Amino acid sequence: MRVVTEEQMREIDRVAIHERGIPSLDLMERAGTACADVITELHAPKTAAVCAGKGNNAGDGFVVARLLSERGVKVELFLSIPPEELRGDALANFGRLPAGVKQTLDPEAEAFRLIGSEADVIVDALLGTGVKGLVRGPMAEMIRRINEVESSPVVAVDIPSGLSDENLAAGGECVHAGVTVTFGLPKRPMVIHPGAEFVGQLVVDDIGFPEDLLCDEALDLNLTVQGEVLDMLPERPEDSHKGTFGHLLIIAGSAGMGGAAAMTAQAAVRSGVGLVTVAVPRACLSCIETHVLSAVKRPLGSKSSDHLDESALDQLGDLLDSVNAVVLGPGIGLAPKTKRLVHALLERVSVPLIIDADGLNALEGETDRLRRRHAPTILTPHPKEMSRLSGSEVQVIQSDRIAAARGFASEIGVTLVLKGARSVIADPGGDVWINPTGNTGLAKGGSGDVLTGLIGGLAAQGLPATQAAIAGVFWHGLAADVALEQLPPQVMVPDDVIGALGEALRQLAE
Repeated sequence: MRVVTEEQMREIDRVAIHERGIPSLDLMERAGTACADVITELHAPKTAAVCAGKGNNAGDGFVVARLLSERGVKVELFLSIPPEELRGDALANFGRLPAGVKQTLDPEAEAFRLIGSEADVIVDALLGTGVKGLVRGPMAEMIRRINEVESSPVVAVDIPSGLSDENLAAGGECVHAGVTVTFGLPKRPMVIHPGAEFVGQLVVDDIGFPEDLLCDEALDLNLTVQGEVLDMLPERPEDSHKGTFGHLLIIAGSAGMGGAAAMTAQAAVRSGVGLVTVAVPRACLSCIETHVLSAVKRPLGSKSSDHLDESALDQLGDLLDSVNAVVLGPGIGLAPKTKRLVHALLERVSVPLIIDADGLNALEGETDRLRRRHAPTILTPHPKEMSRLSGSEVQVIQSDRIAAARGFASEIGVTLVLKGARSVIADPGGDVWINPTGNTGLAKGGSGDVLTGLIGGLAAQGLPATQAAIAGVFWHGLAADVALEQLPPQVMVPDDVIGALGEALRQLAE
């Protein structure tokens, strides 16, 4: 699903109304209807408090108030500005309000504080996407009062009021919605942090915008959705066998880090791949033998049994040419000889290569080696690893994760997964996907190894690099969400996420 900036959504509005001839009042009516339908379905309220400002967002709210009233809901409208300041479509829909909708001019939000919080549902129609700077005055006061209510669910019309980068950066007030019904497409501040924390459940309704405007290829930011991921996953024909689903080679591990290799392999064998081979230094062999029964083990000797070195190239031999994808890096350490092995494998591996953890750290200052690869490459850094790869400070990366991921992926020619809350996936062509699944239970060592195994297994099954990354990140986060149904995030460990992969896939298929 495409995601738009405020400017892009305004352009879609303009083209739909002024070039395609869709009356703006019709769009407002559909928007209010979509919101009223969601409120009715989710909350079946007997009473509703609608909080409105003066722009088109207020106009949408007036439609909601009218429709709920017509459905038998007792509606009270709290206005932050005098009705005489209304203009255009908002004024037209204010004039359509039935007599049954009680209207209260409430710039100080005092009336709402006293009686609005008793409503079965609160509708936020104060501010839309055009917020500039810090929200002040009556709007800020009403937002503050809405957020003080704990007993009533809040439904935001199009976007939670105050949700803009400028307002949040200035410490301004923003509505904490339980549900947001947005129109056309999701807006960028809604799908990334910190804005995503205010949205609650996101419902998207196209309200009749022309489909070509919503699917325009010039819109290069996307929100990963369940149906898209399901379509990416490989089919499993009845007459298939293990050779049908590919062979993944995992090169991982060093002394004390056998667990990283084991978790990567455990996740990989759950991905649906036909065969997994784990190549590790002999110091890790017992860990892999104990924890990953269904993978082939390939112990690699070196002058030190603690870590891998360039002799692994000869020991792996033709296996590097017979597999369908290679995972490199989990737990391999930073010994100088191991770094040289990583550099050599970049040149030697001619199939999709997924690089994580110390495999990434071995590329600090060496990203030109990635540019010279001809086969697809997937990198999965967390922000600190991204800092080492790109040379940018962590704070700069985190301040605009989309730009950081897109810029690096395009410049170096890789698929990049910038991990973190709302992980960002960028492809070499400049398209970006925001992942909506996952929770703080993933903030544990080893979670990245699980993700790498999943992505590697999907790539080995033939998914193009970017699709393997998108699907792997979504599935991984969904498994954590499934695990969260049984476990608090504090006690969740990567093994719990691996154990939840099956139920997550079942839910995905439903």
